[in-house]
Amino acid sequence: MKKRIIIGAFILVVIIGMILELTVFQPKKNGGLKYKKEAVQKGNIEALVVTTGTLNPVTIVEVGSQVSGKIEEIKVDFNSVVQEGQVIAKIEQSSFLTRVKQDEANYQSAKASLEKAKVNLENYKKKHDRALELFEKDLISYEEKESAETQYFSAQADVQAAEAKLEQTKSQLESSQVDLTYTIIKSPIDGVVISRNVNVGQTVAASFQSPVLFKIANDLSKMQVECSVDEADIGKVKESQKVRFTVDAFPDESFTGTVSQVRYSPEIIQNVVTYTTIVEVENLEMKLRPGMTATVSVVVGEAKDKLLVPNSALRFTPQLSPVEIQKNAALVWMVDENEKLKPIAIKTGVTDNSYTEVARGNLKEGQQVITGLMSGKENSQGSMSGDSMRSMLRMMR
Repeated sequence: MKKRIIIGAFILVVIIGMILELTVFQPKKNGGLKYKKEAVQKGNIEALVVTTGTLNPVTIVEVGSQVSGKIEEIKVDFNSVVQEGQVIAKIEQSSFLTRVKQDEANYQSAKASLEKAKVNLENYKKKHDRALELFEKDLISYEEKESAETQYFSAQADVQAAEAKLEQTKSQLESSQVDLTYTIIKSPIDGVVISRNVNVGQTVAASFQSPVLFKIANDLSKMQVECSVDEADIGKVKESQKVRFTVDAFPDESFTGTVSQVRYSPEIIQNVVTYTTIVEVENLEMKLRPGMTATVSVVVGEAKDKLLVPNSALRFTPQLSPVEIQKNAALVWMVDENEKLKPIAIKTGVTDNSYTEVARGNLKEGQQVITGLMSGKENSQGSMSGDSMRSMLRMMR
């Protein structure tokens, strides 16, 4: 019995103390509302535009064939390092050699025909000259003189035709000789073979479009990310901005680059408008490979050692009469020494998902700004519910 009296007295003292705390020592603030607060702090902040893109070499040359034929020999494979002018493949040459020999014979025949036409022209010229002399002495008739002229002019035309035929056969010979050189495929640049699309024995057809046999990257130590930026963000992206990105192959490593080009041409896919942005990347360690998907963060704004307020403080608006603020300004709220709400106008700067830079305003580091209202559960902390009170009273009995 004595023990129960002591316990009841202790509980009674606790209840009386809590009632005094809630009713006497703790005054009502702002109608009993309690606010979540966070201190204004200094720090660094970055505004990012996040997108995805594909890694590619800066320069890729597609090596094709300008003639049709069967692949006779391939001298390189994937990842082969090649030099400009190096032979990388050959097409079977027999048909091209036959064509060269035939065109060369035609050329020689046309050359001989021209010589014969010149000899005939010289002969008819002499006859024409003698006919003119005899006609002036009335030793031949007009018809005979005219016949000599006709033969002479005809011989001139034969020479011109033979010269044209010679040029034609010469062009055909040169064309077949060029086609023969095309059967030897050489690398147009220094680089690395990143794609090989043919095998020995395969026939390539270059009738309508030059087939792509190899793709050669000029320098894999310098690459670029081709990323698509949404039309809502493209206005923030500028050349020379810093970029960070990651690839799935190295998820714990961050790579850096620089925006080198923002293209004006739009791409519309499923009614979404995007603009291609090129990011230059150094790949000295050769970790990055063509075709990798990169998750890209473009740094479109940054501030260092600046006052920062939480974004939730900018979103907080009490149920009061509207407060007029200037254009491009924002409001944060504080509780003054009289426990009244006090608005402070600030000009905002760089922002991210959590904090915003205070570019101008009467805020100081360490000041507490309101970020929202406490929930009903949080707002009732420190008070005692009716059920709790009844439980304690039951213990006293």
